[in-house]
Amino acid sequence: MAAAGKKIIIIDDVELNRTILGEAFSKKYEVIEASDGEEGLEKIMANKDDLAAIFLDIIMPEMDGFSVLAELERNQIMRSVPLFIITTETTDYVVEHAYDYGVIDVIQKPFNLLIIERRVANIIELFENRTRLEKMFAQKNNSIDSSKAQEEIKKYRNAIEQISGIIEKVK
Repeated sequence: MAAAGKKIIIIDDVELNRTILGEAFSKKYEVIEASDGEEGLEKIMANKDDLAAIFLDIIMPEMDGFSVLAELERNQIMRSVPLFIITTETTDYVVEHAYDYGVIDVIQKPFNLLIIERRVANIIELFENRTRLEKMFAQKNNSIDSSKAQEEIKKYRNAIEQISGIIEKVK
């Protein structure tokens, strides 16, 4: 059974590839499939707060993977969700271009599921830990800011009380 709230999106025009990856991750995640880039973008945007990972094929008709990457970069999705390229095309240009967009890893077809499952699990865990640490840091900063504000308020109160005391004595 998939973990509540955790979803993986697989965007590939080849149904067999979606099925293979979907089966590998369906026990742990809700798997969402898309057969082209446009459909994939819609599903990513609709589920962006619940995504554990995105798998994206580069070579697809209509909207290719690089067009999807450009849109995801514009919307800053890859900052919070690890994205894996799945492709048969592993030329230096494709790999470097993908990494330039912020892709976490390039997975070569045909798939070696044992390796993919381990790599993906490790990266998802790293992203979750980073997100958790960022939230803790933000909360800590907020509490520091509020405690500093309280200290400042105390100082001002003390100053106001001292001035009030002086004014009372002068009257």
